[in-house]
Amino acid sequence: MMSDGQLLPNALIPDIPTQIAGYSPQNFDLDYDGAVPASRALSRSLNIPAVRMLQQYRFQRFHSLLKRLGITTFSKPASHYGLSMILGGGGVTLWELSGVYASMARTLLHMEQNDGKYDEDDYHAPGYRLRETRPSQHKLSPYGVLDAAAIWYTFQAMEDVMRPGEEMLWQQFSSSQRVAWKTGTSFGFRDGWAIGVTPQFVVGVWVGNTDGEGRPGLIGVSTAAPVMFEIFRQLRTSGWFDMPSSKMKMIDVCRQSGYRAGQYCEEVDSMLVPAAGLRSAVCPYHQLIHLDPTGQYRVTAACELPEQMQHKSWFVLPPAMEFYYRSKHLYQPLPPFKPGCDNAEEPGHSMELIYPRPNARIYVPLELDGSRGETVFRATHRNREAKIFWHRIIHL
Repeated sequence: MMSDGQLLPNALIPDIPTQIAGYSPQNFDLDYDGAVPASRALSRSLNIPAVRMLQQYRFQRFHSLLKRLGITTFSKPASHYGLSMILGGGGVTLWELSGVYASMARTLLHMEQNDGKYDEDDYHAPGYRLRETRPSQHKLSPYGVLDAAAIWYTFQAMEDVMRPGEEMLWQQFSSSQRVAWKTGTSFGFRDGWAIGVTPQFVVGVWVGNTDGEGRPGLIGVSTAAPVMFEIFRQLRTSGWFDMPSSKMKMIDVCRQSGYRAGQYCEEVDSMLVPAAGLRSAVCPYHQLIHLDPTGQYRVTAACELPEQMQHKSWFVLPPAMEFYYRSKHLYQPLPPFKPGCDNAEEPGHSMELIYPRPNARIYVPLELDGSRGETVFRATHRNREAKIFWHRIIHL
């Protein structure tokens, strides 16, 4: 998405209960952040933001991209895997996936020596033998399979993954080594994976039973990651990938949202981003609100003279994102409207249905006694004291 200009590294991604055509992904901890920076969503392996990003990117494009990167095991059409593809819904081999990491690392390492051009030969399958020969064309191009700046920012995010020991009481890894790494756990706790990359090496580790039997507690971060870091310790890697600054542009970024700064973003940082980021979206979460002279209430021209108003920029998340976000972050909700102000906020801006999503179909099962079962609907309102009324329409 960064390669395409659809995303900046720290842009906020919704992390809320999600249902897409009957598919309901869950985070590993079964919790929600409301909104989370894209880089943090990657480093924390949050499933819901990943699925929502893939929905925007389109799983058909991602399926095609994986094949271009060297994955050969996706034998069925993209529709067979759907959005679950981003969470391991399609089988891959540790060998091929490690090869993709190596290809991305080669792209960064060869940028400078190729005068900022991409070598098409950087993307190739790994070989088993140290001196294995294969045809090398070294065809240079101004465009790569993935943007080098996007790869660099992705590796930066993956370097921030919580080390085993910070959460698993495992404290043997020397933090002097810089490693971009990712873990994975297959459904049913059958496989624990960890893959790490440095400028010198890629290390991939699988932990599991040879017969594929699952075992509770067999998760990548606590089983495969310690082995991977021990291997890196023995290899004694050093240094880090150079920033591909020739593939970046300096833009103003909203500090709170991570989007391109809009006219109402007051805290702005100048930041080098992938060049495609020039066409990324402007911050959608800052808006100008109008307050009364005390600053306690929102007002409109119907209840306050314009010359008496205070005009202030405000960080406003949609109601569902706000509901979960403010439980974990400092967040200043919108002030209420001044009593007697006729032109109050429209319901669609103050209340949101969390479940089900619009146009969703819900199948309510029959109980064992033949009676109709029940379902739970969830909604949120910006005003925690508000009373929400539910209405059912029956079509005869």
